[in-house]
Amino acid sequence: MLIAGVVIETLPGRAPEVALRLASRGGVQVKGGDGDRRLAVVVSAASGAELERWAEELVRDDEAVLGVFPTYVGEDERA
Repeated sequence: MLIAGVVIETLPGRAPEVALRLASRGGVQVKGGDGDRRLAVVVSAASGAELERWAEELVRDDEAVLGVFPTYVGEDERA
C-alpha cells in the first residue's frame, strides 16, 4: 500500500466544502487546511498509478479543485 501527502489547491473560500466531499471517500484523510483555499490530505492506494488517477479525476470532476500537489509518497509499512 502506498501513501501520499498532498496539498490540494481550491478556488478561494472553497476548501471547507471540498474537505467535506473528500472526507466521505475511502482511502482519503483530510489532515488540515487554511480555511480558505488549501487542504493537507493523506491518500492511500495500491499503486502509484492509482494515486495519479485519483488526483487526475479529482481535478477533472470537482470544479472547485485547481490542483493536487504531492509533498511525499511512501509505503505504508503497517499494511
